[in-house]
Amino acid sequence: MKMFEKMNSALDATLKNQKIVTVSKEPQAVIPTDVPLSFVVWGDPQISRLSPLRAARVNYAVEDVKDYEGLFDALVIVGDLTEYGRNDEYEMLSYLLSPICSKFKNIFAVPGNHDIRLRNYRSQVKKFSSFLSGLENAVPNPLDKYYFSKEVNGYKFIMMGSDRSSFEASYISRKQLDWLDSELSCSDPNKPVFVFNHQPLKRTNGLPKTFLGRGKWRGSVGWDSDKLRSVFEKYNNVVYITGHLHYCTSEYSYEDCGLFKAISAPTVGVINHGPFKKYTQGLIFNVYNDKIEVRSRVFGEKIFTPENIANHSFTINLSAKGDQL
Repeated sequence: MKMFEKMNSALDATLKNQKIVTVSKEPQAVIPTDVPLSFVVWGDPQISRLSPLRAARVNYAVEDVKDYEGLFDALVIVGDLTEYGRNDEYEMLSYLLSPICSKFKNIFAVPGNHDIRLRNYRSQVKKFSSFLSGLENAVPNPLDKYYFSKEVNGYKFIMMGSDRSSFEASYISRKQLDWLDSELSCSDPNKPVFVFNHQPLKRTNGLPKTFLGRGKWRGSVGWDSDKLRSVFEKYNNVVYITGHLHYCTSEYSYEDCGLFKAISAPTVGVINHGPFKKYTQGLIFNVYNDKIEVRSRVFGEKIFTPENIANHSFTINLSAKGDQL
């Protein structure tokens, strides 16, 4: 039996026998029709043949999105789509996502360290692009790199990714940093720019505590963190959105870093550490002309995160002049 078929059989057995969530009776969620931009961010599905529970959790999140009324402008998965970057893992994720591809006008993803480590870098870049090319409404990365940009409803989305294989951190080359600088410099200063990468910056979003307290740079971009931060600090409209920490919706989910904002997405597949340990957490962004409203959702239970949880929702106010966050 092919590995994907084994994974699929394990998923079916898990969904049948393992009660992972209790589906709520919360009224059907509706996407606002008056918002210029609405998108979903999921972190770390980390699909693995060794853990059908992860696929089951993503399946429950998919079931929630299927019930939404209306269309989102985008879904962005901020890295660690797979555990080992294997073909069968990407095949399983494609199988899981296919029922909701039509619910998003665009589907984006950035690579995580698990997607690229311990394997040939160039082949993994192509494999990642091939995976996205096979999904309806998905936007694939170029065949020679992970980073690119695209406008969605007039708002710039910038995807980033390591420029070489790395076990945990990422390597952001001078070429990519210069490209990012150019992309930000030519963006509309009256609108936020959304930059997506797997790892957060050092000393943001509760690091190192939110990565189990391991070292000064662990859990972050790594040695290139300060270089990346210096690019962001040249502008005043950057919203940097990451995953990797496997940390729940909490006081650390959003940090105002002055000229830029740092948002850490919880996980949709693997375990969320921290005090709010619900599975299948994610973020919904509604972007207006004067503000960005972000709301945490427990997709697996079809509920929004309770109000007693820090950063269950938060608002980023945009300048009245429209020229800075």
